[in-house]
Amino acid sequence: MNQGWATISSFKQGVDKCLSEAWDRYQDLLSNTPIHGFNDALQINMFLDGFITQSKLMLDASAGGKIALKTLSETYELIDNMASNDHEIQHEWILEQRKGIF
Repeated sequence: MNQGWATISSFKQGVDKCLSEAWDRYQDLLSNTPIHGFNDALQINMFLDGFITQSKLMLDASAGGKIALKTLSETYELIDNMASNDHEIQHEWILEQRKGIF
């Protein structure tokens, strides 16, 4: 078993990481280990299993129920959209801090 495979299969979001950071890190893990042997469904399940409770609840709410009941393409689309929105929020927050508003 190689290090990349082990890291992917034991992925954890981290309590101090937002959804976009977790998604980016997970996508990097997959890209850096191109021959990992995990199909798309298993990749998404491992990603979701590594989430903290708050993120799981947020995804379920955004999915209009349990995200696990969505199709694979719906799940990818929802995560991509939420991560994109999260990036924008993080960027705006950083800009506001630089202006001295916070």
